[in-house]
Amino acid sequence: MHHTERARTGYAHFVAGHSLLRRIREPALAAPRRVVSDDEAKAAVLDHLQAMFLTRAGSAPSASDYGIVSVTDIVHSCPDAIDDVLKSIRHTIKKYEPRLLNVSVVHLPTEAGRDLTIRFEITADLLNGARRARVKFETIIDSARNVRVQ
Repeated sequence: MHHTERARTGYAHFVAGHSLLRRIREPALAAPRRVVSDDEAKAAVLDHLQAMFLTRAGSAPSASDYGIVSVTDIVHSCPDAIDDVLKSIRHTIKKYEPRLLNVSVVHLPTEAGRDLTIRFEITADLLNGARRARVKFETIIDSARNVRVQ
């Protein structure tokens, strides 16, 4: 195993569960040597993705590239804007969500005129301790510019 991969796997093992603030609010989640199920790890990642995608890039003082580009004009915009959001999602996940490896983000086209939402599918390997599980999330930007991850 390559040194950086070993370091990353160790880090992912440490952060596989819930965020620090959630463990402080709910002490039962912070039990020592607690095994985190793949479903719990996926739910924790989903919570983090939702927070990241609700954050506009440039608005976090300590990490100027945390979050995604503004989606204000994306819904009725050109295909280049969709590409910008796709790249922003991919970059943000790769940089700020170490539990996800081999990240792929694709735009899911909709029929013209039928749906005023933009959808992206995110697939990745979820690191949970020494285990890896393939996961899939869908990001939806609706006509009111609300971002939802499921």
